[in-house]
Amino acid sequence: MEFSKEAITEESTVKGFNFRDERIMKGNWVTEMNANMIQKFFRLLAVCHTVIPEVDEDTEKITYEAESPDEAAFVIAARELGFEFFNRTQTTIAVRELDLVTGKRVERLYKILNVLEFNSTRKRMSVIVQDEDGKLLLFCKGAD
Repeated sequence: MEFSKEAITEESTVKGFNFRDERIMKGNWVTEMNANMIQKFFRLLAVCHTVIPEVDEDTEKITYEAESPDEAAFVIAARELGFEFFNRTQTTIAVRELDLVTGKRVERLYKILNVLEFNSTRKRMSVIVQDEDGKLLLFCKGAD
């Protein structure tokens, strides 16, 4: 599927996000053959970061404070694809995401157990979290 640059520019109203692929936009990814893998990837983008969300009380619109433009771009992309990071405390990360079983948006809370921040030696960032079912998850993203 090809998109013209003009079509992308016209549709894009989110700063830092100019990607369009109808196969995964608006929750369409749930119909893809590897939906469970796509879900894990988007979840990684929504959870594995050090971004701070800022919620406008009047509009409820969320903006993000990030250490790098790349980190902000990943979180914005996750949000635009259905995995909205909306709250962070010292010990938790909260994400609104599409549930594969029910097909509805649900709020998930991940307990942060450890964060290994990105550095130039490792060239990656990792976070260990526990989901609401008690499952331990290691999310890792890297530059190489």
